[in-house]
Parts: sequence; C-alpha cells; structure tokens
Amino acid sequence: METVVTQVPLWMNILLGIIALHLLIMPLTSRWVESHLELFLLAIGAAAVTVSGGWSGSLIRQTLSSPVYVSFIVVVVSVIFNNYSRYIFRVLFAFFRALEPRYSFALLVFLLGMTSSLVSVTVSALVLAEVLQVVNLEHDTTVKITVFACYAIGLGAVLTPLAEPMGLVINNTLSVPPHNADFFFLLRHFFWWIAPAVCGISVAAGYAARHAGTTMQMHIREDKENYSSILRRTLHIYMFVAALTLISAGLRPLAQSTIVHLGGKVLFLANAVSVIIDNATLAAIEIVPTISKADLIYMVIGLAAFGSMLVQGNLPNIVAAEKLGIKSREWARVAVPTGLVLMGTYFIMLSIFL
Repeated sequence: METVVTQVPLWMNILLGIIALHLLIMPLTSRWVESHLELFLLAIGAAAVTVSGGWSGSLIRQTLSSPVYVSFIVVVVSVIFNNYSRYIFRVLFAFFRALEPRYSFALLVFLLGMTSSLVSVTVSALVLAEVLQVVNLEHDTTVKITVFACYAIGLGAVLTPLAEPMGLVINNTLSVPPHNADFFFLLRHFFWWIAPAVCGISVAAGYAARHAGTTMQMHIREDKENYSSILRRTLHIYMFVAALTLISAGLRPLAQSTIVHLGGKVLFLANAVSVIIDNATLAAIEIVPTISKADLIYMVIGLAAFGSMLVQGNLPNIVAAEKLGIKSREWARVAVPTGLVLMGTYFIMLSIFL
C-alpha cells in the first residue's frame, strides 16, 4: 500500500512548524516545562491535532488505548523488582564485583541494546533504571550511562518487529513483493549496521564509568517502594505516550508535505525530526513496498540514530528519565553531542558502503 500524499495548506505548515519549534525549544529553556513535561507534551499534541484538523473518535480511542500496554509493562516490572529485588540484585552484585565498573557497565549496555528487540524497549529501560538505582553512582555518570544505554536500546530495537511499532510497520509494509519481508528481514539487513554502533556506545558507557570504582556503592534496598509511587510514575508514562500519539497525528501533515519525496541521504538527515515525531509514524509515512534497499537502510538508521537526542524522542528515554529523575536539559547535554557523532559516523559509513 503506497503512502497517499495530500496537499497541505501553507498556513497549516507554518503553524505546525511553530508548534514543532516550541516542542524542541521549550523543554530545554523553561524550568516549568522541564518539571511538567508530560503536561506540556499533551498540550502541544492537542494544539497540533487542532491545527491539522485531525480530531476524530478513532484518534481519541487510539490516544487513550495506545499507552495501556506500556503502562501495564511498567507496573508489572516495577512490582516484580519491588518484591524480588533482593534476589535479583544478589546476582547483579556478583556480576559487578567480578568485573571492573568500566567493563561491567559496558557489558550491561551491550546486552540491553542487543536484546531490546526481543524483550521490548520498555522492559530494557526499566531494567537499566533499576540497576542504576541500586548501584549508586554520581548523578552525572548516571545520566551519561542512561543516555548511552537508551541509544543502544533504540538501535537494537530495530532488529525484529517485536520491540516497538516501527519494526512492525516496516515488516508489514514490506511483506509483499519485491522484498517479501519475513520475521528475520530486519535482522538480515540491519545487524551489521546496528551491532558495531551498539559496541561503540557500550565502550562509551564503560568509559563514562571508568572512575566509578572509587565511589560506587551497591546496596540491596530494604525499603519497598509504595504502590502509590509506582502508580504515579505509571500515570506519568501513560500521559507521555498519549501525548506522543497526539503529537505524531498532529504533525503528520507537516512530515508528509516536507519529507515524503526525499531520497536516501536527504531522508537520513530529515529524519532528525524523529526527536519530536514518533519513528513508527515517520516509517509509515516514508516507506512504500517498492522502496530500494539503500533508501530503506538510510531511512531506518536515521530514525534509530536520532531518536534518543531528546527525552521525548523515544519511549525508553521517557521510561528511564522518569524513573531516574533526569531532566530534559541534563539529557540533552549528553544526548545531543552523542547523536551528532553517531549521525556523522553513520552518514559517512552509509555513503561509502551503499
């Protein structure tokens, strides 16, 4: 099924462009927005849908239902960790005592990245956050490792259609000729593009933890998190995901009118908008069954590489940042330079080998 492109009025593109700029800038410049990010994103999403005339019963139902699965996973995993952390982290502590912190954190990030496509990005992000909560590091080190891990999780998630909607969208769209995509289609085409990047990011995480041996204190929490705290965090994540649904629907006309006709290299750069528009939405807009292999690789790598530059850009970012109390500016301070390096390296490598 090919993407249907409709003519978008200039005034709508201008207003949606202004909304998109606010979405990028306000979380980094306003302390109120930074502290109430989910409310701000809901307001931005509602404004975008209003401008684009996208309100409908089906959108409202989708907005209310799409966060349910993620919220359920958050509750279940949080309760499991809350009640069985003593046993889980005894194994973890043995792991950290056996290796120097730089090696243990590098291995942890690598494993989370390479398994995220099987266990889901939400579970991977929650495991990361739980580990970092009981392995006491300096806050700056925690932020760096969290950002690097979320990049690895986001990249690894594209290897199967299980972890996030983007993989499912690609597989479903390309299941017809000429690609005839099966379950292992993404793994075959992207493993050798993804695995080296996850390795490099893991090394960066290990480097960030190189001095952790003198300050790291591991403890098994005796106090259990109360259920009201778990439910409050789950509500925040529910609101985040609902807001992303609205934002993707509201900004879809802007994306359709600006990036749908672009070729591989330009598409790679244009997919920087995945920091504010859900990557599954962009994949649904950009991909057609007849897409070339080269353009597909440019498109998917661009979406995966850019998604973690801002907290709101990817689901694992939201889950981990909410759990660990990482602010938007703290995140961007580490994630933007990391994303630019990743983007530049990928662009050079893709240009050489495709």
